[in-house]
Amino acid sequence: MIRRLTMFVLLIPVVVFMSTVAAEAGDRPRPNVLLITVDTFRPDHLGSYGYERATSPALDALAADGALFRNTISSSSWTTPGLLSALTALWAPSHGVDVRGKSLRPGTATMASLLREGGYAAPDILYLSSIPNMQNLGLTPSFADRNRYLPNGDAVLFRALEAYADSTFFLYYHYRNLHLPYDPTPPYDRMFTPKGYDRSGFAQDRIATVRSNVTIPEGSVRFTEQDSAWIRGLYDGQVREMDDTFFGPLTAHLKRLRLYEKTLVIVTADHGEELLEHGFIGHPSTSFKGNVYDEAVRIPLMMVGPGIPAGRIVDAQVRNVDILPTVLDLLDLPIPGHLHGRSLVPRIAGEATRPDTAFVETTPGGYQATQEMLKTRLRAVRTQRWKLIHTSGPGDEVFELYDLEADPEERRDVWEEYPDVAASLKRALHRWVLMSTPAAIEVDAGPIVEMKGRVEVLFPGDGDTLRYADVGQSVAPRWTGPEDGSFLVKYEVGVGDYHLTGQMPVLGSSQRYGPYTEELWNMLALYNPFTFRIVAQGQPETASDRVTFIVGATSDLPPGRLALVRAATDFWWTEAVLLGAGLLAGVAHLVGLAFRLPADWIVSGLLLVAILAAFFRSTLARWGRTRLERWGSVAAYTLFIYATLPVMPVVWRWMWRATQGRIDYAGTLVVVGTGAGVAVFLLLRRRQILRVAAALALSAAYAWLLLSLGTSPAERLHLAEYGLLSLFILRALQVDVPRRRAYFLGWLLAAALGTVDEVLQWVIPSRVFEWKDIGLNVLSSGLAMLVIAVLTQQAVRPDGGEDKGPA
Repeated sequence: MIRRLTMFVLLIPVVVFMSTVAAEAGDRPRPNVLLITVDTFRPDHLGSYGYERATSPALDALAADGALFRNTISSSSWTTPGLLSALTALWAPSHGVDVRGKSLRPGTATMASLLREGGYAAPDILYLSSIPNMQNLGLTPSFADRNRYLPNGDAVLFRALEAYADSTFFLYYHYRNLHLPYDPTPPYDRMFTPKGYDRSGFAQDRIATVRSNVTIPEGSVRFTEQDSAWIRGLYDGQVREMDDTFFGPLTAHLKRLRLYEKTLVIVTADHGEELLEHGFIGHPSTSFKGNVYDEAVRIPLMMVGPGIPAGRIVDAQVRNVDILPTVLDLLDLPIPGHLHGRSLVPRIAGEATRPDTAFVETTPGGYQATQEMLKTRLRAVRTQRWKLIHTSGPGDEVFELYDLEADPEERRDVWEEYPDVAASLKRALHRWVLMSTPAAIEVDAGPIVEMKGRVEVLFPGDGDTLRYADVGQSVAPRWTGPEDGSFLVKYEVGVGDYHLTGQMPVLGSSQRYGPYTEELWNMLALYNPFTFRIVAQGQPETASDRVTFIVGATSDLPPGRLALVRAATDFWWTEAVLLGAGLLAGVAHLVGLAFRLPADWIVSGLLLVAILAAFFRSTLARWGRTRLERWGSVAAYTLFIYATLPVMPVVWRWMWRATQGRIDYAGTLVVVGTGAGVAVFLLLRRRQILRVAAALALSAAYAWLLLSLGTSPAERLHLAEYGLLSLFILRALQVDVPRRRAYFLGWLLAAALGTVDEVLQWVIPSRVFEWKDIGLNVLSSGLAMLVIAVLTQQAVRPDGGEDKGPA
């Protein structure tokens, strides 16, 4: 009895201590959660993923404090499905928001709603909240200063951290600035691009397109392998700018607020981005030609915070649907059984777990998809080693299989070589499709409220231009109708590549889209004009008149163009020097090649010329000096063209290197210079207005011929050569042939010499023969004759005589 009493007394302190520890553990606040998603973010362009460029020092330091997942796969290659999979832990077909105009079903479990149930504040600081696709995320409009700071970009996140520093919060922020256009600000625009890349005239159109367009449909631009250097350089410049101006300051701000040690920070992306790996750039919403190759679906993922050991590297394949279960597991909150992802906590702890299979789905056009595009789906199933891609659409059923260990760039389809692997993955993909029940709905604004009469749009007015500063950085239409009414905004915006149609449900008689940053406002201006009408839900007879308005850009030029104009202005002299020096170097190189001819050839040629001159001396004497000079220039120039045919490809490549690519627009300069010369000549000679107009029209036609039908810069210069040859021939013919007949005979002779030229190219192994080139030579010679005819036309004097124009 005494022994039992003694044991009881000794156990009292132990029990009290353990109860105190348990109570403290239960009272300890859970960590905050900060989720950052970055648009179009590639992991292989970060130092922490092995990239050789210093694009991400701040992010690399952040990743070193926690877990880095080297092989994370998104559920889609465009924004909405990818983001919602991360927020719901549901595969893209299951959450169902796969096209523009859909939304999550109200009550869908999301990261925000589940954390709110766990006692977290989840304020809405997301600029995407106003679009239908991002409705019902479970965020609350509790941050009063949201609209005040949204126009200042990242400031809304920094101010929200300050406002909720003493709360247990979940903040979700989407960073957009890696998306097209790739237009980093100085000095980031030149930090990783080749020196002088934007001084090359032959590439400036492509550079301007990439630096100023939100969408670049595949096939609208012909990129070359050489473009890869500056495209990647611009993208890397944006990554470094993001690192310096966003992630670096964000980490410092968290530490300054003493939040860094008690906040779970997650950095990931919606999808990746193609940078010419398979021939183009962008992703489905920008290229209108979706793919599910790894460059488009591999994303970064890093987690830093309480419960995550520093320096942890996870090489195994994981999925973005695993993010939500991992967060709930780390916070010791219940994980709903319907989620498709699974917690990565065991992997973070270093435990060996079964491999995860990833599934991907996209439409070809993403957010920009037309009704025709929606008939096609691209799907993929990916294991650690294998990837099967299935493209399914009207008349299109294609399977591709890639061995990712042997072929990580997905260049070689091995569908035929591994039938067992292909069949197994095909079954898994089809089973996944059948089991994916969409949970999304067509967006519904609310109950129908009967309305009398038609809706009238109060703002904006038809034909209005909305100025950024005047409208509060927002587009906020208003119309007549009950405040609790349910309406549809039916819209048609943009033209060409920016054309979109659809409808958005709204509740009440007004809607506010924005506020936008100045950059996003200028992106919005690319979709001009905006046409919409308002109709009460279920009451088509109430539809308003169509209203069209314009979003006025804050600058006269799209983003990126100003930099190009400045570059062209600053460096035009350098351009001219490079081109001129390169042309002189090319001529010198050609002369050098001539002197490398065997001595016996040169001597034999000179002897042949001397013999022919002696033999035809009397005939040549009767020709006269003028004929000899003019026909001699024709013969010499023609022989020069023919003689250089075998070596011109070599000379062209040599001049291309010497001019750093500027030779590519030598033909353009010839056309522009000739046109300017024609205009000056006519003005100085005081020609008639009609003749000036005729000469300019012909010059424009010649320019169009060279710039549009000539498929290469070398070909354009070649066509310009035959314009000059036409002048030599005409001058020679005019010695003996009446003027009008000389034009016609000169055209025929120039066209014949051009045909011989093309036949020689057919015979010479180093040249390429095309039938169209014969027609191009004929057209260029004919246009040159017409220009000369206008310049040298005789004018009739008042006395009936003729003034002789220049021969």
